[in-house]
Amino acid sequence: MDIFMFLFILLCIVGFISKYFDSTLGLGYGTILAPVLLIGGYSVYRVVPAILFSEFVSSAITAVLHRLAGTISSDPESKDFKVSAILSTMGMIGAAIGVSIAVSFSEMIITVYVALTVIITGSLVAQRYRWNFTYRRVTMFGLIAAINKSLSGGGYGAVVAGGQILSGRKSKKAVASTATAEAVTTGTSYGLYILLERTTLSLDLFLQLEIPLLIGAVLSAPFAAYFVNSVKAKRLIPTVGTAAVMLGIYTIFNTLVQNIVAGIIAVIIFLMLFAVFTRVSVKIVKTKEVEDLDEKE
Repeated sequence: MDIFMFLFILLCIVGFISKYFDSTLGLGYGTILAPVLLIGGYSVYRVVPAILFSEFVSSAITAVLHRLAGTISSDPESKDFKVSAILSTMGMIGAAIGVSIAVSFSEMIITVYVALTVIITGSLVAQRYRWNFTYRRVTMFGLIAAINKSLSGGGYGAVVAGGQILSGRKSKKAVASTATAEAVTTGTSYGLYILLERTTLSLDLFLQLEIPLLIGAVLSAPFAAYFVNSVKAKRLIPTVGTAAVMLGIYTIFNTLVQNIVAGIIAVIIFLMLFAVFTRVSVKIVKTKEVEDLDEKE
């Protein structure tokens, strides 16, 4: 087996696993895949468009399969339809903002941003970040997540689907609604990257990254649609978050740190900052829950 075929199969497997988690838990594809590919030596301007392209196709297929399976309703008056419509609209707006930012900064800055997004998103997920469901919050988080998605390739499902699941919404409905909106968000983002000439439609390039990722992602869709009803999402979400944090940390040090001494110092400083961030995040979440309870009373 030559090196090309080995990498092709390996990327198919990575795409399959990442998309399976994404389609069953509503998070994990870009959040896990982006740092893995960056660590593998790919440029951020290859990684992000490739993830967006493969996720656009696979998310669209996943959304259709969920609809055919009756997971969500297409009734304009239903909660499923309203959530999907809001997230899709915010997805297009966020995509335009995110891509505009991406093409305005250097590759290193965008790479570091991707890693930081993965770390922050992963830490929120690992802590079982919770937000009570309201349409106003769906709109706000949908816009923020779409900007992050178009910039980093990740951070969408973790915030949108993960937040809905932890807020008490049925996991299969949260995942299905998110898949629909994510297809719109990633499709818009990828189209803008092409228009702004940050990526090109080339078969040779596609065979190196986009096609194997897409094959793996598409193959996972029917499995994910079938198993989404039996997966105990709340138990698995923190594990995915923890893995994302570790990958994000490694990506930052792999990008910025050039020697062992500097690496050790950076690790110590980062761990201290992360500990503070964790404590503050927990307090914010607890305070928010108390405020929401007070509002209800």
